[in-house]
Amino acid sequence: MVSSLLKQVFKPRPLVDLNAAISSALLMNEPQWIGIIVRPIYYSLKGAVLHIDTGPGLKIVDTHVIEIESYTKVLQTGAQNTVDDRNNVSAATKEFTQLTLNDGKIQLPDWANETTSVLWFPVLASDKRLARGTSSVAPQKQSIVDGMRTVALKLEFGISHNQTFERTVAVHFTDPFHVSTRVADKCKDGALLLQVTLHSQVKATLTILDAWLDLQPGFVHMGQDDGRPGSSILPLVISPSSRAGILFGIRLGSATTGDEAEALEQGSILNIKYAISGNRTIGAHSPVDGEYSASEGNELDLLFRSALVLQRPVLDPCLSVGFLPLPSGGLKVGQLISMRWRVERLKDLEEHAVSPDNDEVLYEVNANSENWMLAGRKKGHISLPIKQGSRIVISIICVPLVAGYVHPPQFKLPKVDEANISCNPAGPHLVCVLPPTLSSSFCIPG
Repeated sequence: MVSSLLKQVFKPRPLVDLNAAISSALLMNEPQWIGIIVRPIYYSLKGAVLHIDTGPGLKIVDTHVIEIESYTKVLQTGAQNTVDDRNNVSAATKEFTQLTLNDGKIQLPDWANETTSVLWFPVLASDKRLARGTSSVAPQKQSIVDGMRTVALKLEFGISHNQTFERTVAVHFTDPFHVSTRVADKCKDGALLLQVTLHSQVKATLTILDAWLDLQPGFVHMGQDDGRPGSSILPLVISPSSRAGILFGIRLGSATTGDEAEALEQGSILNIKYAISGNRTIGAHSPVDGEYSASEGNELDLLFRSALVLQRPVLDPCLSVGFLPLPSGGLKVGQLISMRWRVERLKDLEEHAVSPDNDEVLYEVNANSENWMLAGRKKGHISLPIKQGSRIVISIICVPLVAGYVHPPQFKLPKVDEANISCNPAGPHLVCVLPPTLSSSFCIPG
């Protein structure tokens, strides 16, 4: 019996619990409400004091009051009802109270002593980095950890505050959109139809009010100078966690090699003016300072900016690399075959680009050593005249080492930008290698 009593003493039950009131992401770089559920467990929290300490990249908005309301009321009311309640109730009722933060501490009201309540306090999560869109040129490298922020909570309660409960709550913040791009159509005269897809990352309704594109060197707007899409598509409403597309007409402009290198580092800038309609009990919502004006019918306009990397497409390549057909008999393990690639110059070099080394092109052939044995010159320079139509065929002897579908050797021009190379005909992704021919020997008695 004594041992059972000792176990009960060494493993006391919790007297209170603290948890985040929301599970979805809030807006980055905008004032947002964070809700903390305070749940007493058969113990009075009379006179309890809550200490709040925000982690790196997160701060409490001092210019706004802190609110506490009944947890039951939070479950039963929607976003609009919540705003109306705050406008109609007095500063202190049995279900709603406005509090003040003093030196990072808040004293809970008496009505919350034995009732589960939600404490709302405004915070601002900051991230000075510019959001970056994705494409085939710049694939996505986003991590959920980048938007994670922490809040350390410490509740002192009981007689003479002899009881303490501590917990660190993690809250996720994100940009309203993730942006991806692709060229929907292109013409030989340099005109491009750029499709910008906006992926909503919040559980709130987003309304696109305006959008314009600041282009990097090497691109110009087509037909209009302000970089805006057709006005007929705006405003554009995006439902929670859904996506929408905007088309921009652009064309290739003049750019030097230095401009292209600088443009790939800086990128173009997509500007989105938007409004958000959400519920703080679910996730992202209108910024704290703008909720009252928004409730009166005046939407608060927000601005989101994202860097986009646009790479000049292959509209007028300089060189063409073609993979010539393999022998019709197929490939077999251990059999010598000749793989050939044709390099052709598609246009004359510009006069200012002519130099003694322009007719020299560096090539290399790479292959998996477990699948292929290469015989011959795998890397070197070829002489290709600067006149349009000049061509040369490069061949190398290969021996397949394994049977099955394998990647063929790859031909590359290391010092030529991929945007200046057209693959025609393109090489096969896989080739079929058959097992070696079986052989038999016979002994004929003399």
